[in-house]
Amino acid sequence: MAKKSIDRVIVGMVSSDIRLQALGFAAVGFWVTVMSLIRDLGSDGRMVFGQGRVPSLEDIARIRFAMTETEFRTQLETQCKTELLSWNEAEALLSFPIELLPDRRTIANRENGKKGGRPPKNRLNEKNDPAQRYLPPMAIQGGKTEMQKTQTETRPETGSPIAKLASTNTSKATASYEPTREEIDAVYKRIGPRAFEAAGYDQARHTGTFGCARQWAADGLKRRLDVEQIEQIVLNEIQQIVEREAKAGRTIGGFGYFQKAVAKAIAAANVDAPRTVTDHLAQEDWEQAMKEWTRTGGKGEMPQLAAFVARRAA
Repeated sequence: MAKKSIDRVIVGMVSSDIRLQALGFAAVGFWVTVMSLIRDLGSDGRMVFGQGRVPSLEDIARIRFAMTETEFRTQLETQCKTELLSWNEAEALLSFPIELLPDRRTIANRENGKKGGRPPKNRLNEKNDPAQRYLPPMAIQGGKTEMQKTQTETRPETGSPIAKLASTNTSKATASYEPTREEIDAVYKRIGPRAFEAAGYDQARHTGTFGCARQWAADGLKRRLDVEQIEQIVLNEIQQIVEREAKAGRTIGGFGYFQKAVAKAIAAANVDAPRTVTDHLAQEDWEQAMKEWTRTGGKGEMPQLAAFVARRAA
């Protein structure tokens, strides 16, 4: 992630993240300084004290924070408990919170790019593009006459130019789509908190994170789903799981429990499924009911999206 993007995310978290707001002004300043330090000295959101160009923990505590080493470690441990940052004392490893770290795929793609990379899997060429399939791979000795002769001998007249063009457009339309980091972030910031609430968690009372929602956002965008479709799939799947596990008397250990099931639901979703005005209104009603249910500590039966859809459709 570029430095400017990181700065925007940091500012956004300071203004909206309740975990930071609960720590107090001084602790927020400490966190911002730590994030800037990792951004400037680290790589991929991580840095190790005393390694490479990173000074020792004692020097950084004294120079940048005017603290003793013990005071600095205490502050790191405190903020690590709320998952505002990650601190591994044994390895002296300090890193961004999990939601800001690049995923393994991003790192692997970047490293592969440094080595030259490889052509995109669905790049159109003479092997998979009907418009190029019968073109010779190189110039033919003898000029244009020989080229026309070769094409006449090797290409059967099996279709019209219009059919060929339609097939070409279809190939291009089905090529994979890679969303930008900004697009993924925008969807993640919308579906993450709502999915967290749908799972029965309250951001004010629970310190867990919904980092896996970032991958759901990326998967949905790659399938060319819009944000409303992604959100509906995620919320419906989580609600069904919560209801099923509650009936079975089983306890859900954490938000990561939903990761695989939601990913499968996104992969199986109908990209062309229509979303009606009724769907939007029902979802708004359900979200308000969920907020009220969460505010009261989860008393009574959890609101069901299907019930609001049926009510709006009636």
